[in-house]
Amino acid sequence: MTTHLWVLAVALAVTAVFDWRSVLRGDVVVERVTKPLVVLLLMGLATSLYWEGHALDSPRLLPVLVALGLSLVGDVALLHATEARFLVGLGAFLLAHVAYVIAIVETGGPDGFPWWLLAAVPALLLLHARVGRAIVRGASPDRGPVLLYELALSVLVLVAAWHGDWLVLLGAAVFAVSDAVLGHDRFVRERRWAPLTVIVTYHVAQTLVVVGLFR
Repeated sequence: MTTHLWVLAVALAVTAVFDWRSVLRGDVVVERVTKPLVVLLLMGLATSLYWEGHALDSPRLLPVLVALGLSLVGDVALLHATEARFLVGLGAFLLAHVAYVIAIVETGGPDGFPWWLLAAVPALLLLHARVGRAIVRGASPDRGPVLLYELALSVLVLVAAWHGDWLVLLGAAVFAVSDAVLGHDRFVRERRWAPLTVIVTYHVAQTLVVVGLFR
């Protein structure tokens, strides 16, 4: 790991911690700066990992940057979660998942049977049965967009499981958990611990996927 990557990694970690602290304290001013900055640093990290350790089975950089760019749009939109901005954020993250799916499909993939699918499919069914259905029911009149988003996120997890890279799959799984907490908090029942849990798991998920794709 080069000095450049170490600097980016440390800057990313420090910025993320400041963002978590701002969410915990309700410091909106700091969050407006640190939340987008985390994604910008992830874009820098993805670019550096790609150029410094480019392997034949790694994906193109473009779909990953598109996914992160759309995530940035979603993050900014959700800083003020009005109805209209929520739908913008939902659409941006849905397209980000599509871009990640494209990036994962471009990787080498497993040589044999993708055994991770045997765990991913029942886990997704259980998550939908326990949490997803309640979110969709509570999302009226936005049930259609929310259900479509849940399907896109499930496709991301299944493609990551098919790909066979445990780090990418772990990132996609943590993404699903993060969005499940977010959706349940918004549409079913608010919890004090939910905002901090969502932002921490979201940052962990993005980092795992990016590192898993280019490591």
